[in-house]
Amino acid sequence: MKEKKLRKRRLKDDPAILVAVFGTSSRGGTVYSIFDNLVEKEFSGVETRWAYTSEIIREKTGHPGVTEALASLEAEGYRKVVVQPLHIFPGTEYQILTEVCHGFPGLRIIVGETLLHRWHFVEEVLHIISKDFLSPEKGINVVVAHGTPLASDPANIVCMGFDNLLSHRYDNVLFSTIEGIPGREGVLKKVHVARQGRQRARIIPFMYVAGLHVEEDLIGENNSYRADLKEMGLDVDWVTAGHEGLSFPKSLGFYEEIPHCFLERLRRSIELMRFY
Repeated sequence: MKEKKLRKRRLKDDPAILVAVFGTSSRGGTVYSIFDNLVEKEFSGVETRWAYTSEIIREKTGHPGVTEALASLEAEGYRKVVVQPLHIFPGTEYQILTEVCHGFPGLRIIVGETLLHRWHFVEEVLHIISKDFLSPEKGINVVVAHGTPLASDPANIVCMGFDNLLSHRYDNVLFSTIEGIPGREGVLKKVHVARQGRQRARIIPFMYVAGLHVEEDLIGENNSYRADLKEMGLDVDWVTAGHEGLSFPKSLGFYEEIPHCFLERLRRSIELMRFY
């Protein structure tokens, strides 16, 4: 009786890259292509996939989640994966992502750091966005992040630290969040105090994607930061960015330097994977 030879998968020595994002169903999602192009140029020949952490977005688009994407890579013979999230804060969502990745069997996985993972990263990002601030002579700036409703979320530490940094460095830049602290009501009271005769207010979206939160909660016609500031008698504006012939409110992903910050996080993880 002849012995049958089993066909074995050819295991791959090089790591794959998995970019993890929350996702969006708005046109602002085009900003992801900027980072995708950078990764393709920097790591030409390295298998790169995208995964989406939002269940709602996955249902709407059919895009894979993190577990599904990792399983697909494992089935194709990969044994190493570098996961780079495009998360701004190292909060609960980032913690869940790392738990999923580190608990996945059969793969050696390194999860890259978030945009504001270290305090010198915070300083770096502030320097980048500050070029769009109105000067004290021209008006007030309101920087708005997503925030979190969870009091225990580690992202709150960075939010409070960022708020403290801005308050000590500028007298015309205020920080707020949509779903956490500092909140909208509080920042509007601060606008009254900081206004001092200024007639303009600029909204600075502190989110990677100019999605529905930006379109509705920040600059929407009704029940938004824009509407509240206009009710106070301020002329409200925001910086725009052009991409692929379209104009968008300038979220973080449209700053030239921000995608490169994430690219640097990815480079570091790729280098670490050599020893992992």
